Amino acid sequence: MELSPLEITQREFGRKLRGLDPDEVRAFLEQVAEEMTRLLQQTTDQTSLAQRLEAQVRSYQEREDAVRNTLVTAQKMTEDIKGNAKREADLIIKEAELRAEKLLEQAHQKLGQVQAEIAELRRQRDLFAARLRGHLKTHQDLLDAAIPDKPAPQK
Repeated sequence: MELSPLEITQREFGRKLRGLDPDEVRAFLEQVAEEMTRLLQQTTDQTSLAQRLEAQVRSYQEREDAVRNTLVTAQKMTEDIKGNAKREADLIIKEAELRAEKLLEQAHQKLGQVQAEIAELRRQRDLFAARLRGHLKTHQDLLDAAIPDKPAPQK
């Protein structure tokens, strides 16, 4: 049975001979009613505080969940970014290696061309020198034929 402070203070008791002192009973009931009022107010305050604290806890839990989700998302994004960066780096390295191979192949081809040109120029030089010697020999022979031999010196 629930009692309110008002019910306690307004409670009337029957009178009997040689019963309790009504003033003393009334004073005690007022004290009980005041204490009950104080306790009810304290309970109300504590209930209100508990509700506020529970709301704060829920708010903090929601924030914690949001932060946790953000961290998980950030970690996943970091892993994705690292993976993408690695793939890009691998692609760049492969492209660079391919370009280097092409450049090396072109350099080898150019070297072959230059060596072939050098060989051709040497061949042409040797041919030119042989022809020039031939012409010089022909001219020497013509000069020798055109100029009589010197007489032998006399003794």
